[in-house]
Amino acid sequence: MNEHCPICNQATEIEVGFYYGTGYVSYALTVAYFVSTFVAWKVLLGMSFDLDDNRIFYWMGTAIVTLFMIQPILMRLSRSIWLGWFVSFNKNWKNSPLEYNERMIETKKEH
Repeated sequence: MNEHCPICNQATEIEVGFYYGTGYVSYALTVAYFVSTFVAWKVLLGMSFDLDDNRIFYWMGTAIVTLFMIQPILMRLSRSIWLGWFVSFNKNWKNSPLEYNERMIETKKEH
């Protein structure tokens, strides 16, 4: 992830440990992914819970493999969502400089 926004120069690492909460966002996105793929699989391909029907295991295998493939996207998306919750948008970002926050990392003060 960029250290600063390429447009407004907002520091993305606001304080030490700022992104620990993104684990919760990533977890919610993963649960939403599994629920949506389960519903899509059940509607499109059908699924029963008989002991002879293995389609649920095919869904699980497919969902887990694709989850590993989209994990980098989910990580970046969860960081962006987390940052969006805590950094408000300023219409006049070109005219008003960033204010220093006491919890900001020392190297990020100059921006």
